[in-house]
Amino acid sequence: MSDDLKVLAREIARELAARDQAPVRGAPPQQQHRAAPSIARNHSVLDRSISPHVAGSAAPLGVRYVSANARIADFIDHTLLKAEATAPEVDKLCDEAREHRFAAVCVNPSWVRACAARLAGSGVQVATVVGFPLGATSSAAKRREAELAVEDGATEIDMVAAIGHIKSANWHYVADDIAAVVAGARGHLVKVIVESAVLTPVELIKACAIAKEVGAHYVKTSTGFHAAGGATAEAVALMRLVVGDALGVKASGGVRDCETALRMIANGATRIGTSSGVSMARCLGAGPLPVSDLLSLAAAHASACHTCSTGAAAAGSY
Repeated sequence: MSDDLKVLAREIARELAARDQAPVRGAPPQQQHRAAPSIARNHSVLDRSISPHVAGSAAPLGVRYVSANARIADFIDHTLLKAEATAPEVDKLCDEAREHRFAAVCVNPSWVRACAARLAGSGVQVATVVGFPLGATSSAAKRREAELAVEDGATEIDMVAAIGHIKSANWHYVADDIAAVVAGARGHLVKVIVESAVLTPVELIKACAIAKEVGAHYVKTSTGFHAAGGATAEAVALMRLVVGDALGVKASGGVRDCETALRMIANGATRIGTSSGVSMARCLGAGPLPVSDLLSLAAAHASACHTCSTGAAAAGSY
């Protein structure tokens, strides 16, 4: 890590440590007086290179987060978020998720009840989006969206953080906004979408640290709908270094082929949001991934694999 980035990390840690300890509005009682983020107490996790690992370097950052028997399907949030999605398409999404035993399906809120019924007993989680895709609705509206989604059967909530407030350095608002959704999710898993492509490194570090502070379970790169772009391996690596072992990291937006997915996993992603999960599962198979050699496998898929021909996305794919 460059000296400048080390200084930056320490400055961020000091700023976060200096935040007052007023209760976070909307947070559950047990979280109302939490200390400043662990990044403020121990920023040594940032005193390492944040560049994605390359072949021939030390073991990829993500290796420690991948179990020995992990399949590619275990990482996949099988996603259908286009506005024109139809009932038959949503049914197909669920059937594919059941067949391949994906981690979850991710759909718009109006489809949650149907997905929960179709996937009952399958072990596939039902994720939905809140404040999507702009993150600009009120915190009260986001909380109520989360509550309704859980009532309909959602087990995971992918919320869009208040991106404009992140860009404005209005960190208390950002914290309260995330905490409101955590409360509304009533113990169910919450992933915080930070739209990493539009953030500076400082903003990305702070947003992830705050998500960790107020009780979220994952940080997530992107909605997949922003003109600035989606996930990058660099963003995933930085997000993983910020949250350490405490949270998951979801790479989403533009992850449409095996090579990209494997590089995200190698850099610390524990979920992949994609509409190309079926082609990835067929290409990489149902067996365990070679945990110690993810980058070599990614390189092997760089030019010739099933997803190279089928994963190139049509407009509006995730």
